Amino acid sequence: MIHGSVPETPLHQAGAPSDWASRLPDVIDLANPPVGAFDAFADLLSEESGLPWAMVNWFGVVPDQQLFVGLSNPAGTDMPQADRTMPELTHGWCPDVYQNRRTLILNDTLAYATFATNPVIDEFGIRTYQGSPLIDHRTGRVWGTICAIGQNPRPREVGRPARVLMEHHRDLLMTAIYERTPHQ
Repeated sequence: MIHGSVPETPLHQAGAPSDWASRLPDVIDLANPPVGAFDAFADLLSEESGLPWAMVNWFGVVPDQQLFVGLSNPAGTDMPQADRTMPELTHGWCPDVYQNRRTLILNDTLAYATFATNPVIDEFGIRTYQGSPLIDHRTGRVWGTICAIGQNPRPREVGRPARVLMEHHRDLLMTAIYERTPHQ
């Protein structure tokens, strides 16, 4: 559900690629999600959030791992590149979003004792995280998360617009999934 309008720059860039849904197949097999379309979605999320990495994180396909079926890495920089899998469920904040079924916005990961010791802070220098769960409201199942991350902390006032942006994009993706999967 969208709680307000999608924020303008810097969290929302005009002219962002919005044709990701046209790359989705007519029917989606949720056990084998469409990586190319989800990559395009992650590119859009990265651009609109203004953060260098964005992911569509699918849980349960690879046991005890996070699988980024949609991945946007920073291009043309010396920033580290994320892999398609994260071998630990203790790395990053998506497992928390997945388990608690709620959007999580961390404008400065070091400002929260619970989250400040996460290994991706040291490995990638992540200081900003924003993520939202992909909940199938027809079944109650959480398929995964969407997230965007960056190396620079953000001011507190960016929190609410970031939440609106993430929940808007979560709803866009879930609507496309609903349209292409049978109701069970």
